[in-house]
Amino acid sequence: MKWLWSEPSGQSPEQLDDRRGFVYAISAHVALGLILLLGVLTSAPQTPAPVQVELWADGVSPNAVQEPQEETATEETPEPEPQPEPEPVPAPEPTPEPPAPAPAPEPEPAPQVRPEPIPEPPQVDPEIALEKARQEKAEQERKERLAQQERERKAREEADRKAAELKAKQEAERKAKQEAERKAKEEADRKAKAEAERKAKEESERKAEAERKAKEAAEQKAKTEAEQKAKAEAERKAKEEAAKKAAADKKAKEEAARKAAAEKKAKEEAAKREAIKQAMRGDALGAAGIPGGTADRNQAGGGGNDNGYAAQVRACIKPRVTYPIPPRAGANPTVQFRVMLNAQGRVQDVEIRRSSGISGFDRAVENGVRGCNPFPAPPSGKYPPYIDGYYYMYDQ
Repeated sequence: MKWLWSEPSGQSPEQLDDRRGFVYAISAHVALGLILLLGVLTSAPQTPAPVQVELWADGVSPNAVQEPQEETATEETPEPEPQPEPEPVPAPEPTPEPPAPAPAPEPEPAPQVRPEPIPEPPQVDPEIALEKARQEKAEQERKERLAQQERERKAREEADRKAAELKAKQEAERKAKQEAERKAKEEADRKAKAEAERKAKEESERKAEAERKAKEAAEQKAKTEAEQKAKAEAERKAKEEAAKKAAADKKAKEEAARKAAAEKKAKEEAAKREAIKQAMRGDALGAAGIPGGTADRNQAGGGGNDNGYAAQVRACIKPRVTYPIPPRAGANPTVQFRVMLNAQGRVQDVEIRRSSGISGFDRAVENGVRGCNPFPAPPSGKYPPYIDGYYYMYDQ
């Protein structure tokens, strides 16, 4: 039994208490068995009196929650050997049935039955009682500790459950709030979009109506302007036609007057040119010494004085003709020219009508005619538009 009382290392106090309680219980059973055996052997055979035996075993109540314990590698405790059961008290032999009763004699008085002795309660060892009380106290403390741990565990679980419920509730509220905000935002966006579409439609309709009215106004304005323009154009054309007709009539009259004046002027100029031509021709004939020449037009040596118009022209041109005159050897080179004059006798242009055959002499005569500016006045005193003349290289 030494191993039962030893305290192997590695076991908790609770395991040691359980082990000791088990030993105490076995010892109590053994002691009770010995007492019963001695009583049977020493007492007369009789019906055994009932015996009350209290068995104490250290353990956990089936209603208590066992605290999970870590398994530890310990030596297996050998199961205690079963104690020999007390020998059963032999039952009394059955009483044989009495023979048939004889004629009933007088009954004898019944024997008095001795009451069965009340067995005294077994004496409890004080140490066992103390150990039992200590075990009960330890068991109670352990149960209370387990109950406290269970309450704490349940409290933690309840707190965790409530925290989880609160978290789930908050999460649900958050999601519900988000969903409500999302729906509110969608509703606001939908309303804003519908309002924008409505305003856009109204604006489009307003613009279309304004454009239609503007188009109608423009068309009406264009029509009015076209009518006014057509009317003004008709009036303008009528006025122009009237003005054209008046102008045409005036022009016709002016043209007739101009034509008459031109014809008159042409006749007068032709007469002047003819007179100048005749005068210059007479001067030329006089210069050549032709008999019968007019005395006032002939040059010296021609039977008259040198005061003719041709002599005046030659006297104006000759100093301005710059050309080296070579000695005469043959014909007399002659340049026929036409000088254009204005009403004041200013030279406007010079045209060589017939060349002398010498280009240098022609240019010199042209320059001399241009230099004679103003040109000598004709005998009539009025300058014709042009005058034709001749210039000879050598004096005749």
